[in-house]
Amino acid sequence: MNRLKIMCVSVLLSLGLLFSVQPVGFCSEVYQITADQLETLQTNLTVLQENNEKLKTLLTESNQDLTIASEQSDSLNNQIVVLDSQLTESQNQIETLKQQLVMLKLQTAAAQTALQTANEELASASASFKKYEKEQEKIESQLKTQKSVWQVIAGLAVGYAVSK
Repeated sequence: MNRLKIMCVSVLLSLGLLFSVQPVGFCSEVYQITADQLETLQTNLTVLQENNEKLKTLLTESNQDLTIASEQSDSLNNQIVVLDSQLTESQNQIETLKQQLVMLKLQTAAAQTALQTANEELASASASFKKYEKEQEKIESQLKTQKSVWQVIAGLAVGYAVSK
């Protein structure tokens, strides 16, 4: 029974292969073209070749432009690095100047305090000097008065002495 099955399958496969094989030339038709069609094809081929050459030229120019753009991009990237470095340096200088400004503000405040103290002391000294001047004027006035009194007393004493 197994043999019978194997034989049936073999026969069926052989028949399938026989009918599936097509004779040579069965798939291909003969195609003939006219001279006008051939000329049109040649013209189209020539146009395509010209277009291909133009595209190659454009591709070459585009590659050159791309190379130039790449070089410019590298140059700009180098400039960015330099500018970034300068920016960092400027920011550091700004921070230093801010710190110096804070120090100078503190020094200015201290100087203003010292100036105010000096002005107050000067005003106090001026007031003391004016008070001293007034006291001196009072003393001088008293001395002039005493001198005048002594002169009058001396004059009276001399006048009394002369009269006796």
